Order: sequence, then C-alpha cells, then structure tokens
Amino acid sequence: MMPANFSSLITTLRGGALWRYAAGLGVRGVETIGKLGLYVAVGARLGAHDAGLFFLCLTWIGIVSTVARLGFDRAMTRHIAAELAVGNGRAARAALVQGLALTALASVAAALLTVLVAELAAVRLFGFPDLAWPLYLSALVLVPQTLAFSLGAALAGFGRGVAAQVVQNALWPVLTLAALLALPIAVEGVIVALGAALAASCLLGGAILLRERDRLRTIPAQPAAEALPSLWATARPLLVVEITQVGLSGLPVFVLGMVADAATVGAFSIASRISMLIWVIIISIGTLAAPRYAALYRLGDSDGLRAYNRLVQRGAALVAVPATLVMLAVPEFLLGLISADFRVAALALQILALGQMANGLFSCQDILLAMAGKGDVLWRLNLLQLAVGLVLCGVLVPAFGLTGAALAASLTVLQGALGTHWAARRHVLSIGRN
Repeated sequence: MMPANFSSLITTLRGGALWRYAAGLGVRGVETIGKLGLYVAVGARLGAHDAGLFFLCLTWIGIVSTVARLGFDRAMTRHIAAELAVGNGRAARAALVQGLALTALASVAAALLTVLVAELAAVRLFGFPDLAWPLYLSALVLVPQTLAFSLGAALAGFGRGVAAQVVQNALWPVLTLAALLALPIAVEGVIVALGAALAASCLLGGAILLRERDRLRTIPAQPAAEALPSLWATARPLLVVEITQVGLSGLPVFVLGMVADAATVGAFSIASRISMLIWVIIISIGTLAAPRYAALYRLGDSDGLRAYNRLVQRGAALVAVPATLVMLAVPEFLLGLISADFRVAALALQILALGQMANGLFSCQDILLAMAGKGDVLWRLNLLQLAVGLVLCGVLVPAFGLTGAALAASLTVLQGALGTHWAARRHVLSIGRN
C-alpha cells in the first residue's frame, strides 16, 4: 500500500499538475524554437564577426543583470510560495514589494555602470573597438531584463510557473526574432529589439501579477511554527550563487574572447547555446517545481518532498538524455543549420552536451536547496565550483582554444551537478527518515 502522502501527491498530479507540466514544457518548446531561430537568424544576417559581438553583449547583459537581481528572484519565489502555503498573504506581499523595488533600483545602477565602462571594456578587455556602441545599447536592455526575470520569479512563487516562463524566457526571443526577420537591422538594431521585447515581457508579467492581488490580503488563522528569515537573509547567499553561476556560464566566452577572434567566439557561443537548450528544459521543470518544493518543506512533509523530488528528476532525465544523444550524434548538422562557419565547433558541442546530460541526470537539486533555505550550502558549493572553473579556463582555453573552453565549461557543470546532488541528500532529503 502506498503511503498516504505519496497517494496525495499522485492525486494532486492527476488533478492538474501534469497539465501544468505539459503546458510548461510546451512554453519551453516555443522558447527553444524562438531562441534557436534567433541564433540562426543572427548567424545568417550578421555574419560570424558581428554575431560574435552580439553574443558578447548577450553574455554581458546576462551577467550584469544577474548581479542586479541581488538574489531576490529566487528569494521571492521561496518566500511567496512558503507564506502562501500557510495562508500569510500579507507576508507574501511584503516580500514581493521589497524584492521588486530593490531589483528595479539595482538594475538602473547596473545600466549606468555599463555606460561608464562600455568603451573601456570593448577596447581594453576584449580588443574589439567596434563592440563599444553595442555595449552602450546593452545598458538599455539591463532594466527590462532584470525586471522580467524578477517578475517571473514572483509569478513562480504564486504557482504560476507557466506564466513565469513566458515572461522570463519565451516571449522575448520570439519577438526579437520577428523584428530581426521583418526589419533590415544590424547588430545594434538587434540589441534595441531585444530591449523592446523584454519591456513587453515586463508589461505582461505585471498584468498577470495584478490578477493575484486578492491572495496577498490573507492572514493565517495561527502563526506558522517557524517564521521565515528576512528576504535579504534568504537572498544574500543566493546572490553569491547567481553571480557564480552566470559567471561560470560566461567565463569561457570571455576568456576565449581574449585569446581568439570574434568568429571563434561566435562559433563557441552558438555551440554553447545549443547545448544549453537541455538546461532550458531543466530550468522549466525547476521553475514549476520550485513553489511546491518550498511549500512541502515549510509544511514539514518530508516523505512528500522526497517523492516529489524523484518525480521531478525522472521527468528531467527523460527529456535531457535523448536530447544529449542527438547532439552527440549529429553536431555538425545542428551547427550547419545556423551557418557552415559554425561547424568548426562540432567537437565543442559534443563536449558541452555531455556536461548538460549530467545536469539532466542530477537535475533541480540547486533549486531544492534554495527553496529549503539552504543558501549557505549552495554558495559554498558554488564558490568551489568557480575556483575550479577559473583554473580550468586559465589552463585549457589558452592551450586548446575553442575545445578547451568547452572542456572547462563541461567539467564545471559536472562538478556543480554532483555537488548539489550530494548536498540535497545530506541537508534536505535525509530529514525525517526513520
């Protein structure tokens, strides 16, 4: 006979969660097609050199925006979901308002900083003087990029995982691709179109959040057994985690940009983004799982948490392993769909895909740790991962170029997947076992 809590989990899934997962994966399918189409169009319309400049800007935007979110995105997801689980809507509202206000201010500061250092970074850091103007324009993208991700994280806390994915990841690549296909624009125009698409995502996210305002007025009948820490106390270690992770994803690109030409950077960036389509799907599953992780942990349902975690991991592996096999089998074909110039990165794509398969086999444990309030464990793991990544990039990229960048990226991904898997077993999933 199944345990009562496991039976309840299955009943819940049959009652609608499976449909939400299907819808979430459908949205990620739209995102995948949109991003792949955007990468194809960028490669075809801009050429290898300008595509390399665009991907350097995209990497810059991703890193700086992550810093500007200050860790409040995952913290909001945790606090909103956990407080709503015990009926405390007013506490959830406080977390929402504080998180959005502080990230908005930080995003403006990040945009101003980008304007100040754009020319210096283009000339001194990367050695591409023609990168300066695209970096200036990238400052315009930072505010909507930061707010779109923060609004999506808040929506995830409300259990609106599908809407969160649309706001964070699915709408902007489709809109940017449409602009690139419809208008005769260069690299600067693509960046402006990206900013406009992200602004549209922010408007959509804000409109959906307004529909949840009634849930933010409730007060629990009795206080929860354990109060949550302040939002900043939750966000602080997660900020370290987010910076480390985005730094690790951008580090091989930046180091390669210092030792190779823009065309090589473009080829590696395309291979990296194709391999990260696996990660995109895993993040989709994690976004949907995050509020339930937070709620089950807050309610102390250890058996339900373990059962739900197994379900999440099996679903991610079911998607990640076949996708990896395709990338291993036909890397040149996949790269050739974008441009024949990028086939030089075929081996790099295979190496990167192996790293992402490790993510698929040990998926979402970083999200589980974050939703359980184990940010201190996560940041220690991530700093160790960053130290290893710096050494690997410093040794492998100058020695082996594009292939070395792929090896460094893949090995750090493997380290992160194994580390969070071990930490989740020790610090979260072992609690409550007889």
